Amino acid sequence: MAQRGISDKQRQWLARLVTTRRLVLVPTANAYVPALSTFHGGTEVIGYEWGAPTYLNQWSPDDTAQAEIASAYSRYAGSFGTTRQYDVGTMNDKVYYVRGGMEDWAYAGSWDPARVIQCQPTTYDNYPKEKTVYNNATLRVFNMLIETSHQKIPSQSKLGTSESVLDKDTNGNGHISRNIRLALSAHDLVEPYASVVGVNDLALSDDIIPLTNRSCEENDKAIKKVMIPKNLAQVTVEWTVGGALTIHNTTLWYAKSTDIPSGTLDCLEQPSADAIRAHFKEGKVHGAVNGTGYLSPLGAQPHPSVSATDVEPSLGPLFTASIDVNDLKQGDKLTVIASARVDQSWTRPANGVIGPNVGPQAHVVNVRTNPDWFFESNGKHIHGRLDWFSIPIQIVVGDYSDSIGNQAGKEISTIEVSNRFGRTTGNTHGGISPSKPKSKSLLTWQELAIGVVVFCCAVAMGLVARRRGASEHRELVASYDQEGTSSAFEGKIELQKFDDNGEVYEDEPDTTHSIS
Repeated sequence: MAQRGISDKQRQWLARLVTTRRLVLVPTANAYVPALSTFHGGTEVIGYEWGAPTYLNQWSPDDTAQAEIASAYSRYAGSFGTTRQYDVGTMNDKVYYVRGGMEDWAYAGSWDPARVIQCQPTTYDNYPKEKTVYNNATLRVFNMLIETSHQKIPSQSKLGTSESVLDKDTNGNGHISRNIRLALSAHDLVEPYASVVGVNDLALSDDIIPLTNRSCEENDKAIKKVMIPKNLAQVTVEWTVGGALTIHNTTLWYAKSTDIPSGTLDCLEQPSADAIRAHFKEGKVHGAVNGTGYLSPLGAQPHPSVSATDVEPSLGPLFTASIDVNDLKQGDKLTVIASARVDQSWTRPANGVIGPNVGPQAHVVNVRTNPDWFFESNGKHIHGRLDWFSIPIQIVVGDYSDSIGNQAGKEISTIEVSNRFGRTTGNTHGGISPSKPKSKSLLTWQELAIGVVVFCCAVAMGLVARRRGASEHRELVASYDQEGTSSAFEGKIELQKFDDNGEVYEDEPDTTHSIS
């Protein structure tokens, strides 16, 4: 992917989005769709609620979040040539109002039912009326109107190319390129996440691997495993936070793996905050405990360049904490997990008249600010929370002291022992990487990520000339909420092979291997 201008950090970000989000091109009845984007042409604006005469000169209950998210879309989409960054604002102010507009309906149809008229289908072979009835859970969507271009059909030279499509300052930038970035930013912001990206001076591999079983109760390779020397007194852990604009508080938790009750962590569902506090201890955070996200006006803060791993292990902000491991002995295992509380200011109403005068109603806001928020529909549920937890990592105490060797004069003491990629990296034990051909699973993931980008290109090309109207058919890009990060070093070093318990393989001689 580097040949296409996709950096390793961007590749890992795409891996997370490919695996934990879903792209849908048609509306889905009574399903949870946190965010929609409708692409049209005629001006260059990102518009949000309200766009109806009923609420002229009034702000929606979710205006604070809508304004911040729309601005984030605009920043990440960027500008090119003489085309400026998207203007943002309510549809009433920036475009024009309509009666019965799809954007307002998708946002408020479940909680402002007085404005909803029941459909009486007469087409499509008498489409069942009951299928047009939506419950109180479904229509709470952040639905942004994207007016992509002043020209309905922009010239070919202004559409852009797939070269370095995630970067704004390239010759290949254009209408389609920036709308791909906009769509990806929408996917990122539907749900917060945290991710552990480094231990001591070791940058870890992706914690999200597409096309694999991510249950750590069913798949031993679902989490990262790191080995440390048996005489180490302290471990330093780095993590990042994404899917959010403002990080109000973040910290690190750890516990001996044998002390954690079964079922506490499954890597698929968010764990109970009460269970984490009951069974885990809090690490000692060094530096900032708050910051800003990659898509925020300030960018990632603290900046990932402060990492001790000699690389920038993430696109997002980087936080650091230490863990005392003096009392651990060879073979002991620690489970480590990061948490973050984000975007709490989204509950604050905008300055002015709020219509209707109620609190935030969108899933995107309440899922991260309101622990009492709960809806269930068609066997699916959505539950709000304040704290968001990373996929855990496991730290294993090895049977070696100080280091396992050196590379270019640098002592290597911490190694990744989890073979979570199968043969894709050649990683077997202790960070050893024999020369092996890349497996089909890695190619499949790369092809999948490239396919998503190409698919977004096709969507943007098909939608760029659509115009907004009260009665026209609206094409949709929907983000479903479901549930990577740096490169380690490369080179030659004398290593021994270890198993997951820190034991040296006695039947295999020391050999020269590559660390990856």
